[in-house]
Amino acid sequence: MKTTTSRSQAIVKSGALFIATNFLLAAINITVGVLSNSLAIISDAAHSFIDAISGLIIIVSERLAVHKSNYRDKIERVTTIIIAIIIIFMGVHLIIESIEKIIEPFWVKYDTPTLIVLVSSIILKLVLALYLKKQGKIHKSTVLVASGAETMNDAWISVAVLTSAIVYVIWHVDIEAYISIVISVLIIKIGLEFIFPHLSHHHHHPLEQNPDHDHCGK
Repeated sequence: MKTTTSRSQAIVKSGALFIATNFLLAAINITVGVLSNSLAIISDAAHSFIDAISGLIIIVSERLAVHKSNYRDKIERVTTIIIAIIIIFMGVHLIIESIEKIIEPFWVKYDTPTLIVLVSSIILKLVLALYLKKQGKIHKSTVLVASGAETMNDAWISVAVLTSAIVYVIWHVDIEAYISIVISVLIIKIGLEFIFPHLSHHHHHPLEQNPDHDHCGK
């Protein structure tokens, strides 16, 4: 029982760090995105916010699993649908804004501080991804391992945003609207996976039924 409790606490602790880091990234990126008028950075911020929500669900699911609530599945399902609708709406909204920018381009201001923030964001995501994967393996939690993999994917998305910024600074070619569309499509895909977990073939989504939960319950 002590081992199970310590394991649950470790998972919740990792989930809390996951939430805090992504909320921090979302806050920083949304600020930089607004100041630089960059849709790509704002899209990346939205992605970090979604990850923070996923982290919250990790903690809630773990707590519910430990207490073996009879309503756990129903609560998770209703929560999943609500969050999925919000996520899909956010993705569609960003796509519309990106298309509008392609039709009627507007100025973007990339400066040194902006590039530094983007690089720092990538490094922070990489460190978080490695930490989550390590903790997932130590505590045999597929949820944490999956979250680590998802965070690693987020780092690559940030690399794409940084690339669009560098291209703009060097060649004065604005490709961020297209980058934003790609990120938005990924956001919508995440929303659909919340509702239809079977759409995700490559990783275990935090909202799917986790075998670790049954283990915790026992």
